[in-house]
Amino acid sequence: MSNKQGHTSSNTIDWAGSRILFHTVIPSKRRVIGNEDVLIPTDLREWITPIDSQEIRYVIDSLELPHSKTSGDFDKRAKMLWQYVSANITYRPDEIGQRKPDFWQFPAETLAIGKGDCEDCAFLLASLLLASGISPFCVRVVFGVLIDYDGNSGGHTWPIYKDEKGVWRILESTLDQLPDKWPRADEAAHEDARPRYFPDICLN
Repeated sequence: MSNKQGHTSSNTIDWAGSRILFHTVIPSKRRVIGNEDVLIPTDLREWITPIDSQEIRYVIDSLELPHSKTSGDFDKRAKMLWQYVSANITYRPDEIGQRKPDFWQFPAETLAIGKGDCEDCAFLLASLLLASGISPFCVRVVFGVLIDYDGNSGGHTWPIYKDEKGVWRILESTLDQLPDKWPRADEAAHEDARPRYFPDICLN
């Protein structure tokens, strides 16, 4: 299910999504080798890998994630998986490679290649979070705009996670190193925040 994100200010953002999108097919994000001139329509939801995916399960099983449901364990899982993506996937914008226009990789492809842009990293991290046992109600992939420290803006995609206290947190999946402070989504969306995350569409 894909949720349209509507808001008037950073204080009223519904990070869970406020309106259901019924038309979720993206017409121009996939091509097939040998038929590069044909764009393959693909449902947006297919980029979040099912939790029984063997490629995703391999990563989950290789990490010593907490398996109990005691207080703090879900937050620990989220941080450990965020750290895994940060340490093992190199951020690579599409424009510096051979894939033009923007091309979205499936999580298994990002794992195999070890590189990806913001959408690729976000889809992978969201899939890992879900496979670890975190509820789909607590995980979103957000499409929107990022304004950097210099005031430059551009399209961006990032995962968010609702922690055990009910606070939506940004898990910026393109970082080489995690920040000391776990970013609150509402604070990161404030008009004075830098970088500022401005959401448009949330996918779960």
